[in-house]
Amino acid sequence: MNRKDLAIISVLTAFVSSVIVFICLDITNGNFDNLVDWFGALGSIGAIVAVVYQVYKQREEFLEANKVEGTVYCEIKPIKEISDNGIIFYNGKRMLVIYLINTGRRIEGFRFLGFASQQVLNSLINDNVGYDKLKKFGFPALFDDNYGKFESLQPSESSKNYSTEMELILSTFKKDKIIYPVYTNTHGEFYYTQIVIEH
Repeated sequence: MNRKDLAIISVLTAFVSSVIVFICLDITNGNFDNLVDWFGALGSIGAIVAVVYQVYKQREEFLEANKVEGTVYCEIKPIKEISDNGIIFYNGKRMLVIYLINTGRRIEGFRFLGFASQQVLNSLINDNVGYDKLKKFGFPALFDDNYGKFESLQPSESSKNYSTEMELILSTFKKDKIIYPVYTNTHGEFYYTQIVIEH
């Protein structure tokens, strides 16, 4: 039971208690003529309250069933290379991989905007400005025509992976200790996760 439910129940309890007190006062004063009116009014109010509560619960269920939510994930993977004789080895470099999973209850469109510093992220959230200051890296940003376009994702479906070398991230965000890969949905809501940079 959430806070709204508790508040509604508290108000209803207080109201019904006050009505019962008035009924008891009438009975103790011998005013039995108003007793039928009191019970009739109480029944009418109870019916109205029941309808309002039912509408409220249906609205809550509708919002829950149509909830839009996304969770951004990041992984760091070593970069593999293959030598001329077919041997796989690691060159010591690392790749940052970013993707989003639709954790909502319905199909929704998401798109990757880029990487933001704390200042740019605040500008996006508070003032809806700073899109031009988002950073995009890697070959997909240069050669993939669908890079940064909306992807329609089913619930629990993952977006495509966006990858870039950590070396490039570190050289671009030299003054920042924290960066955020940022996504948006078709309603303009932002989804991001925090990445702590160790220079």
